[in-house]
Amino acid sequence: MPSNAIGLINLEHSPADPAAHLLITTLVRHHGFTLTHTLTVDADTYMPTALIVATAHKHHAAIIVAPTLAHFGPSPKALALTCTLIVPTLTIPAAGSWNPNH
Repeated sequence: MPSNAIGLINLEHSPADPAAHLLITTLVRHHGFTLTHTLTVDADTYMPTALIVATAHKHHAAIIVAPTLAHFGPSPKALALTCTLIVPTLTIPAAGSWNPNH
């Protein structure tokens, strides 16, 4: 069973850029994941880290895929406590033992 992933686009780094969506889709397919949702955040998003983690949990996703590391915001380490983070040049494995299927 393929792992679920969510995409993440931070509009501060890719404002309405269709290439960002395409890159996420390509990365997800390359790794053999299932893209269950793509979340868009911006400077006005309230508590973005909490929203991203809650969205991953809601969609049973253990992986968050973004076009660049900057899309994860100022604290990617906080996100990596629960999910594996993937960008084209880097994979940051999840530090925690959370299993979205339980």
